[in-house]
Amino acid sequence: MKEIRINDKLQKKLHLINFTVKMLIAAAIVFVAVQLIAVYMSGGVYDTQMQSDNSGFYGHNYCGTFFIDITRDNSFIDEESYLNAIQTDDTLGIKDIFLSAALAVMIISLLVFFDRADKQTIFKKRTAWLLLLSGGLYAAGNTIVEIESFNINTDIFKGAMATQSYYPQLYAIYGIPFLIIVLGLVLLYHEQTVFGKSVSAISHTLKAGAWVTGTVSLGFIIVRFSQRVYELINSATGGEHNARLPFYSAFLTLPRSEAVSDEAYTKVLLFRFIKDMPVFIASSAAVIVLLKFMYSAAEGYINTEKNLRRLKAAALALAVSSVIFNLMGLTEVTLLCESFTGIFGDVTYTIGIRSFCEPMLYAFILLVIELYIQTIPPNKKEQVK
Repeated sequence: MKEIRINDKLQKKLHLINFTVKMLIAAAIVFVAVQLIAVYMSGGVYDTQMQSDNSGFYGHNYCGTFFIDITRDNSFIDEESYLNAIQTDDTLGIKDIFLSAALAVMIISLLVFFDRADKQTIFKKRTAWLLLLSGGLYAAGNTIVEIESFNINTDIFKGAMATQSYYPQLYAIYGIPFLIIVLGLVLLYHEQTVFGKSVSAISHTLKAGAWVTGTVSLGFIIVRFSQRVYELINSATGGEHNARLPFYSAFLTLPRSEAVSDEAYTKVLLFRFIKDMPVFIASSAAVIVLLKFMYSAAEGYINTEKNLRRLKAAALALAVSSVIFNLMGLTEVTLLCESFTGIFGDVTYTIGIRSFCEPMLYAFILLVIELYIQTIPPNKKEQVK
């Protein structure tokens, strides 16, 4: 196969991206390893000798720009329920073995891909399949973990934790693996074209993926937006309906009974609506851009000026919405603490990246895709279908 040389300026950018992602992977591995070592050296997380005045910290639960502390006193019906909840399961099952193996293969595949990208051999040795494998394993692992969230056992909880129900956090589950797979399909399309092989299957896959993604993603955004509007109108008109906040893969009730006043409750909902509006808009724009890119790539128009501009614009919109979202989160934390008692009256600021829904994370991935499609020779025709 003829070697494709990448210009020096683009190659330097790819080197920086590859190095950054490698360091992020390494940092994540070290972070998890340190936690596991700390738990092992401390003898586990058992807390059977708690004092009566000790609330017994269980963990955090994240909601966009803030987290709540889950303790024995504010979330569990009794001490026994708390102790049972914090005990780790030392039994290694088939699911755990698969997830560990899938994670290892995924990481190795990504590292090999980046190594080949550094050596300018991403269109050799079926390198694109490394991305398809990585994205597929990522999605499969997330699906298995998510299935456990379908049936939430609320019998051991009290307060807001006892009202939790399943929430399909689609972007966190499938967002990143889907983008990895899309990039893999686009690179594979070009590889097959250079070899003179049929790209029909890849083209149909990209088009089908665009339709499914558009239906699910935009439908999800519309449903969630409608729920937020209804909750705000209900509160403003004196309704008794409690708003529901997404924490990872669970909805928790924001109890009106714990608000200092009805006006304070409505004010919080209004502020959250304004804070999240840029994310709704940017997310919708990013989905539409991705659909157009996938459809044009399926027609053979990959490295075009329109596609590059679209991806950059979508990344910029997500980055701006992220900045607004997180800066307003600082005020949201103060507003919640002043407006509520109980578990929502004692919240702490954080960032959305903890739940893999941070817009800046997806802005980064879109820029990575934009850089990698530049390794494909530009289309002579600038029309994008």
